[in-house]
Amino acid sequence: MRITEVKRQLDGREECFELKLVLRRTHLLIAEYRFKKTLQADGFTLPRGARSYGFFWPRRPYIMYRMLDASGSLIANRFDAVEDVRLAERTVTYTDLFLDLWVGPDGKPHLEDEDEVTDAARDGLLSRSQLNRIEKTKELLLRRHWVIAREAARLLS
Repeated sequence: MRITEVKRQLDGREECFELKLVLRRTHLLIAEYRFKKTLQADGFTLPRGARSYGFFWPRRPYIMYRMLDASGSLIANRFDAVEDVRLAERTVTYTDLFLDLWVGPDGKPHLEDEDEVTDAARDGLLSRSQLNRIEKTKELLLRRHWVIAREAARLLS
């Protein structure tokens, strides 16, 4: 079954991605995206044929992507701070809150887009509660990314 991932930006823009449903539970949806061409993202190479598994939880302040090469080896896990995750029959939607955490196979976390959070706060795009959510999510992910990644790997096996 195909589903659409809808990533909403705070300025109203939306990005849509066509995915293959892997698993649906009451409070979790896992979907797969295959890279049709090689991409570079924050020091990671995502080769053509690599797979990204999106993990979408409506009750968590983040989503996760587990990226594997064609042989199934881990390229990276990426966690995105989000809000308003909604799972529907053929769509998953959420609002992106800028901050991402990348973790490679070495287990070292790398924060991305902290400057975008600062700029958005300065420009009035982020409320005080959203800034608090981002900060708490950052602290949670820095502390527990490895536990979440282990859970994700178990769910895919």
